[in-house]
Amino acid sequence: MLNGIIGTLGGKSANERRLEIVANNIANALTPGFKASRPVVIHNTYGDSNQQDQVQATSVNVPDSYVHFSDAPLVETGSVFDLALEGTGFFVIQTPQGNMYTRNGQFSLNQDKKLVTMSGNFVVGESGGEITIDGRDVRIETDGTIFVDKVRVDRIKVADFKSLKELRNFGMNLFVNTDSNNVEVPAEAYTVKQGFYEASNVDIMKEMVEMINALRAYESYSKVDQSFNELMGKLIDLGRI
Repeated sequence: MLNGIIGTLGGKSANERRLEIVANNIANALTPGFKASRPVVIHNTYGDSNQQDQVQATSVNVPDSYVHFSDAPLVETGSVFDLALEGTGFFVIQTPQGNMYTRNGQFSLNQDKKLVTMSGNFVVGESGGEITIDGRDVRIETDGTIFVDKVRVDRIKVADFKSLKELRNFGMNLFVNTDSNNVEVPAEAYTVKQGFYEASNVDIMKEMVEMINALRAYESYSKVDQSFNELMGKLIDLGRI
């Protein structure tokens, strides 16, 4: 019975986590550059299979999630500082916690003429520093080179990684590299498109199906949990007689 209780509690917890991931994906369906997350599902077996009287139970666990880095459609805005990446790579963003990465290219200039994200973090240039744009005619080439009034001033840094598995959602549509061995490298197969931004890659229909499946599974585990609780109550009552 204990194995069954463990399996049931694990199943409830796993599907709660699945629902949290789905809810976050749906909430960011319209967030530029957002990448959906997927649960990492692990099945555990409890009980000794070598003992004939030992009942085995299976538990589902969701210890982690990963980011699904599929491409999303580009949305044209015509805005000078809206940038989209076609292909691989990430814009590099300077934050108080260190450099992070994003596919959200909705940028603007702050009061100091620095190129920043919507959260006010600095966009990193080719030399690793902040990008200053002071002029009227701003043209950004497909490789990220910035011309202001026909004068080259900087180039937007676009980075990539050999493995994307170590990139985790930090919040504010930023990704952080969690493995020091997975070093940042210059992106190669990319094109910067000025006047566009990349939409979210969330597929609402798929997320709704995932939500329904997770809800059904959670309800099933809850019913089993209720049955265990009722049975335990009866056993306790019998023990008092």
